Amino acid sequence: MQLLADDQGWFHTQDRGVMVQGELRVFGRLDNLFFSGGEGVQPEDIERVLATHPQILQVFVVPMDDMEFGQRPVAVIDSERPLTLEALLNWAQERLASFQRPAALFNLPNELNKGGIKISRQQLQQWVAVQISAA
Repeated sequence: MQLLADDQGWFHTQDRGVMVQGELRVFGRLDNLFFSGGEGVQPEDIERVLATHPQILQVFVVPMDDMEFGQRPVAVIDSERPLTLEALLNWAQERLASFQRPAALFNLPNELNKGGIKISRQQLQQWVAVQISAA
């Protein structure tokens, strides 16, 4: 039987967080981190900001390959009304660093949003790659 904890009793979750006044705050998963132009991009940081947009109901950020930057963030959203990339970028101008601003925007497809517990980031990333290659 394999133990879940290491020799010091720690259980490694791959979550990224900090202790603030004795309280653990989790910010995202280390395995979601990607690099864009040498900058570490944590998708959950971008999602937290974009989720405050008044039209966005749900948002996911996944990386897409980019010849110049290595990878760039892509936002996949569920929104009340159609939202353009230009409108989103204008709104995000003062809220996100340039390397965090989405290079593309897609609406969350119904087939990936079937009301399950969790949407697979891997499936979203594969779906985004198909959409980009078809464009």
